[in-house]
Amino acid sequence: MTRQDPPDFEYVRVLLHNAQLHFKLVFGLTATRPEVRYLDGFTFGTHTATREELVLTAVQEEQAFAALEHCGTYLAVVQAREAFNSIYERPFSIPEPEVSSAFHIARLIRNAFAHNPFSPVWKIDKRCRDKAYSVPHVISLNTSGLHGQPVRREHYGGPLAILRFLQYVDNLVQVRSGRAET
Repeated sequence: MTRQDPPDFEYVRVLLHNAQLHFKLVFGLTATRPEVRYLDGFTFGTHTATREELVLTAVQEEQAFAALEHCGTYLAVVQAREAFNSIYERPFSIPEPEVSSAFHIARLIRNAFAHNPFSPVWKIDKRCRDKAYSVPHVISLNTSGLHGQPVRREHYGGPLAILRFLQYVDNLVQVRSGRAET
């Protein structure tokens, strides 16, 4: 299958930028734990919710902030993977080893998240097991022994590795965009 139209590089960059904004906001919120003010009620269409239905306890807020950070991290990776799918016609056949590693890191983290968002488990296909993927000074993932294990931040380098990864993918889109224009 061949792509008919060239990718919309600027749109891909906007989506990556949105992922970065979301990621940074989530970490700002979880770090500062601002006071949450709840609505007295909310109506949309035929549905209505009362204040009592919307308010969280302090313990529930803490759980929700943790879940928000968790989801912000993985949504960022999902967007990075979509960027690869947008700018490469055949992302499984990327010839540059570093870029191929970046694609596989995004794909593997995304796959774990997609199958169970709040409790991701590594689902590593056989061709990717027992391999080390690395984007130097950005992110790395060694899949040895990970298949079937719960995902931990330490496996890929943590939240700042995700932020650097988004920046790396954005730069990659810029480079590809430059190639496409020549």
